[in-house]
Amino acid sequence: MENAIIATKFGVSFEHGQSGALLTDSRPETIRKAVEGSLKRLNTDHIDLYYQQRVDKKIPVEEVAGVMGELIKEGKINTLADADEIRRAHAVCPVTAIQSRYSMISRQKEVETFPTVEELEIGFVAFSPLANGYLSGQYDKNSQFESSEEKGLDYRSFLPQFKPENMDANQALIDLINRFAAEREATAAQISLAWVLAQKPYIVPIPGTRKPERLIENTRSAEVILSVEAKLTMHYLSSQLLVNIWAAELNN
Repeated sequence: MENAIIATKFGVSFEHGQSGALLTDSRPETIRKAVEGSLKRLNTDHIDLYYQQRVDKKIPVEEVAGVMGELIKEGKINTLADADEIRRAHAVCPVTAIQSRYSMISRQKEVETFPTVEELEIGFVAFSPLANGYLSGQYDKNSQFESSEEKGLDYRSFLPQFKPENMDANQALIDLINRFAAEREATAAQISLAWVLAQKPYIVPIPGTRKPERLIENTRSAEVILSVEAKLTMHYLSSQLLVNIWAAELNN
């Protein structure tokens, strides 16, 4: 495990165990209980990157950062990663990275967060860099996702990018990604991940997968070279189509 970076989170649970509303809890005793549980389950003596998954409005971020600083001194975690309230947390315990949603169709953090992490020299871990698979080019307006919690809810069923009207409106972006993929003998997912990697040197995308072959495919996105024209074209088109997705959502 010498070459592996172990990252995990604390602070969130489901109302009914595996379902229901998300509950936040970042009390100091909860953080310590969570880290001990993670160390045991991961069979390790330390965690490299420890995230507060959601801000707990009941607990001051400074108090959370203080506990994290104690855990670093105790050798149980190496670095702190905080999802929000960056400056306040950083003033108490240096923040190494934050994790937030970022992809070609989810770019709000370029304005909300990038200037701060650049100033403070903090890393940005991009989750859902393929927009829950949307940017892999594997889905169309006829794709179906389970919407019943009793049958095993697939929350893509209510994400705006997968609504048929938005799939139609934004097909031009998927077509463009597929074109660049064909030209480079790559997959649409690799092109989409390469775009994320090309945006800022401090961004690390973390696409999720359960399949080893997808893990290899995603890793090889770092080998894909995008021309300036390709990056700018996808940047511009995704900016325009992003408006379509969220405007349609607001109109409903």
